[in-house]
Amino acid sequence: MAEDTNAAGSPAKAAESLPMFYASPRPLDRIKDARLKVSRPSHFKFTANTNAIPLLIDEFPMAAAYYPIVFAAGPSPVPAAVVGLKNDNNLFLDTNGQWLTGAYLPAYVRRYPFILMDDPEQKQFVLCIDEKSDMLGEKGEYALFNNDQPSDFTKSAMEFCAALRQQGDATDAFVAALKEYDLLVPNDAQIDLRDGSRLQLSGFLVIDPKKFDELPDNIVLQWRKKGWLGLVYAQFLSSHRWQNLVDLMQARNVK
Repeated sequence: MAEDTNAAGSPAKAAESLPMFYASPRPLDRIKDARLKVSRPSHFKFTANTNAIPLLIDEFPMAAAYYPIVFAAGPSPVPAAVVGLKNDNNLFLDTNGQWLTGAYLPAYVRRYPFILMDDPEQKQFVLCIDEKSDMLGEKGEYALFNNDQPSDFTKSAMEFCAALRQQGDATDAFVAALKEYDLLVPNDAQIDLRDGSRLQLSGFLVIDPKKFDELPDNIVLQWRKKGWLGLVYAQFLSSHRWQNLVDLMQARNVK
């Protein structure tokens, strides 16, 4: 689910080696990390160099109120909230690295510095942490282990990451259905700025309203029972949020 943005400023797949934001993820170790503690984020500067953040379908209704929702183009399209109009520029961060007050904070951001990663040898997912994160240290707020056992905070992090993993499977199923009925289409965005300049964003997909309207009635009924119709309409409504990004960009005089 890790997504990044390419030089043209469009959502695109991140490097396969590491998930976005994570510099050095590794499994938690009860011996090595016996004295290690984690603090809640004092800033979100680790998100500064992206303009698209992965979303889960459960987040569509909240995210649609603030961000355009698109799907990163590729073999396995990933839903993403667009947070900037230029590459490496998150407009929802202020000068102190704080998220814009009141705006929905995606779960992908809230999960950091924890993440579930696959352990091929044990054939299971293991809880990992980004050891390069400045949220870690021996003087942090919450111990990772107590008496060689995961702390309550670590257990909560594990539960949160596991819930996101399950939501990721549900998200993949929704996207697979969109692909099956050929509903995802390229939709380059052309943004006109007040100074007369123009921005062109490409490389992302959106749901085609016309093709959606032509779905067979039995499929629409199935999607209604699965709760997918609201996701489609949330994506449609989010297209009105491009102006939010233009306003933020011009208010901050981003070049």
